[in-house]
Amino acid sequence: MELRYLSSLFYQKYKGCSEIMDKGETRPYIIIVVELKGRKFAIPIRTNLHKTKDCYESNPQTNSGLDYTKAVVIVRDDYIDSTRFPEIEHKEFNYIKFKEREIKLAFSKFVADYKKDVIRHKTNPNIPANPRFRFCALQYFKKELGLE
Repeated sequence: MELRYLSSLFYQKYKGCSEIMDKGETRPYIIIVVELKGRKFAIPIRTNLHKTKDCYESNPQTNSGLDYTKAVVIVRDDYIDSTRFPEIEHKEFNYIKFKEREIKLAFSKFVADYKKDVIRHKTNPNIPANPRFRFCALQYFKKELGLE
């Protein structure tokens, strides 16, 4: 598990994608980089987390944690900023590190559920898409997820 930031190159590429979280260059979101089946994902750590099963609360005092719905696929290494190294509270970092396996399993299930929903909706467009994925940032990475 790595703590990083997404690069300005990433934000330029996905500029018009409203579900990708961007606070600008001065206050970028800290992300953790997770690898699943040979593919890298960036999951943002955010405060004021909307507690759902698609989030992982890592600091109840600040209501912060990982938001799986805002995760993105990292298709190029230079989409991760290698010049800056973010810091979070030591207690929160240890909590995330200790739960790394659990986080990876939950995120893997989230991605699998998202893919199933896209395939189900594509197979039968009369079935509405699951509202759980309505604001999901993975919608911009269907090709990378093998859904196109």
